[in-house]
Amino acid sequence: MARCARSEYRSGWKTHPVLYAARLPFSDSASRIQTNEKGRTMPGALEGIRVLDLCIILAGPTCGRTLSEYGAEVIKVDPEHRVPGLTPWLDVGRGKRSICLNITRDAGLEAFYRLADTSDVLLQGFRKGVAERLGIGYEQLSERNPGIVYASINAFGQEGDWAMRPGFDQNAQAATGMQLRNGGDGQPGPPPYTFNDYGTGIMAAYGVMLALLEREHTGRGQKIDTSLAYTASTFSSAYMVDYEGYEPDEVSGPEAKGFDTLNRLYRTADGWLALSVNNDGEREKFNSLGPFTKLSDRSTLEPIFASRSTDDWVKSLSEAGIAATASRTLADVRNEARDGERDLIVAEHHPFFGSVEHGTAAPQMDATPVRTGTSPVFGGDTVEVLTELGHSDDEIEAMRADGVIPQTDGLPLR
Repeated sequence: MARCARSEYRSGWKTHPVLYAARLPFSDSASRIQTNEKGRTMPGALEGIRVLDLCIILAGPTCGRTLSEYGAEVIKVDPEHRVPGLTPWLDVGRGKRSICLNITRDAGLEAFYRLADTSDVLLQGFRKGVAERLGIGYEQLSERNPGIVYASINAFGQEGDWAMRPGFDQNAQAATGMQLRNGGDGQPGPPPYTFNDYGTGIMAAYGVMLALLEREHTGRGQKIDTSLAYTASTFSSAYMVDYEGYEPDEVSGPEAKGFDTLNRLYRTADGWLALSVNNDGEREKFNSLGPFTKLSDRSTLEPIFASRSTDDWVKSLSEAGIAATASRTLADVRNEARDGERDLIVAEHHPFFGSVEHGTAAPQMDATPVRTGTSPVFGGDTVEVLTELGHSDDEIEAMRADGVIPQTDGLPLR
């Protein structure tokens, strides 16, 4: 069933009998409607958008999770043998439905086509040419569904000499200079977080939402190409600046605690303090404080900051209008969040693991709030989704017998 142009899907698509019938209903577990304190329904910003997420590990699934958090219905599609790890699944699988489908079988590919025909977005993480060999490339799907937004999310992009190379976050870090900037004495060292994985997922979600907005004007979707390496270059843009006569002053090495004397980390009597003084007015405020009546170099400031506690410095500097923050551990952040000081961490109930804590989404929106959700049972929605697509019980059992779907509903994680 080919899908109609997006121009017919505007805000009133639910009132159109043909278009509404072509949509899959939402399951109770994937409901995107929240209520405020007055009991009024508060739909997500992406309500009415369906996403197929074929990605693995972190980057692509982060895109799917982000779209889900803002109201999209996201269906995670995996082959039965590609069982994800527990921790990534609990993190980037949240808010999704999960089906297992073998699209190398004719019945599996046909079921996938029926699902793609009723979807707005597809996310895939294959290297160049793989999706086309499977029969699910952009041209193949957009011919059936011209409105589909198709995002390719991999290590090095879909074009150029590196398009066929496999890679993960650390490979993108190495290829774009990140590791050498974060190392010391000329030795490479990876950043402590998977910046590119999560950043690429968010960048892909950004591209998807722009493409959906553009589709409102043209009625057609488009192909998006993003990668870990693209994101690493974006995050490194300050170090990419170059022109004739430019002399870079690049910060690198584990001993580098900041950019200059007044924008860096200082050790205090009981921890670390992040100080940021950025203009003449702030320097005057800083110099007006007793210990800093004369602008000093780093070696002079270090023993001064080491003489008092972090909280003391934060209090006195903040009162003077100086940006100063304690450098906290993740345990500190969790404890603060549990005390309700900030909504950095939220807890969701999982049917197998009980209360599962995770970071909240950004940005927060008041009229269309974030929907966090829990991670699904791997493959647990397969039969439900196939039934919604119109497959009979006999057809579903035939799929089981032919290895198109698992023998059991819901599979254990690694």
